[in-house]
Amino acid sequence: MQQLQFTKRNQLNWEEVPEPKISGLNQALVRPMAVARCDLDLPILRGQTLFRAPFPVGHEFVGEIVEVSEDISSAYSKGMRVAVPFQISCGHCEQCESGLTKSCSTVPHTSAYGMGKGAKDYGGALSDLILVPYAKEMLIPFSSKIDPVSIASISDNIVEAWKLAGIYLKQNKDQSVLVLGGFASSIGLYTAALAKHMGSPKVVYLDTDNKRLDIAQSYGIQVEKVSSMPKSFGKFDIVAEANGTSEGWDCGLRSVGIEGIFSAASIFWTNNVPIPYLELYNNGATIKIGRVRSREWIPEILREVEAGFDPSKVTTRTASWSEAAEAFLEEETKLIVVR
Repeated sequence: MQQLQFTKRNQLNWEEVPEPKISGLNQALVRPMAVARCDLDLPILRGQTLFRAPFPVGHEFVGEIVEVSEDISSAYSKGMRVAVPFQISCGHCEQCESGLTKSCSTVPHTSAYGMGKGAKDYGGALSDLILVPYAKEMLIPFSSKIDPVSIASISDNIVEAWKLAGIYLKQNKDQSVLVLGGFASSIGLYTAALAKHMGSPKVVYLDTDNKRLDIAQSYGIQVEKVSSMPKSFGKFDIVAEANGTSEGWDCGLRSVGIEGIFSAASIFWTNNVPIPYLELYNNGATIKIGRVRSREWIPEILREVEAGFDPSKVTTRTASWSEAAEAFLEEETKLIVVR
């Protein structure tokens, strides 16, 4: 079968690889229908991260079931549409049962589709077929009424929005939200849109980019254009940082209100990232960073989509399967590859 692989910096190639087969219990073969490019993918392909080629690409996707092992055939049928967490998890180890499937202890740490070493073991979504182990635990069916393209990014960038704001607004929707847009381009927009949908009384989207500002405004969100990230921007209950620069990081931390929450989508490839410690200490701030819980939070997002949350406006380009190798290297806020 054909599989798109990251072969060297700024280069992707279709390669012929063996087709995966059902080889044991609790397995499924899924044909990807729509694959989204993660905000992290471009930096990876440009050699700006610690990930090194070669490996298959694509970790945000939804698809349809082609085949399942006989033991789960009564629960999962051919043609069923499913969201697939990009993080591989067994569902039964101590970490999984604690709601931390992102750190499943049954598989090697950070095992995932389409990223780094894990992709060499499990493949990437830009393939004719994907084998899903622990299928009963990992597969999440979704309604045929939901457009697969609109939720193609649900396994990572859209659930980042749940990490950054949704999880807190579910507890108390009467919280103000500041979103700092930037390098995590789609995540910032998904977060602002989700916060607006969930009923936050004040959502402000701050960015330097006119195209992203226009998308945020299309959701009815208050937007503020800046030429560069200011030292601070008022005080908010929730600050969601998707800017990806040290200036954005510092602005976000200094914009957290009393007992407020700062959450970040950005990854800094260093252990030396400063914080305004005393200011945060006096405010009683909470800082939340880290990887998403893909398996746990996909159902949360699906519920919001069924209730009217529309992620589709964030998509700035759709490309065909045959265009994927070139399109994945282009500058776009959100690219979706459709079979």
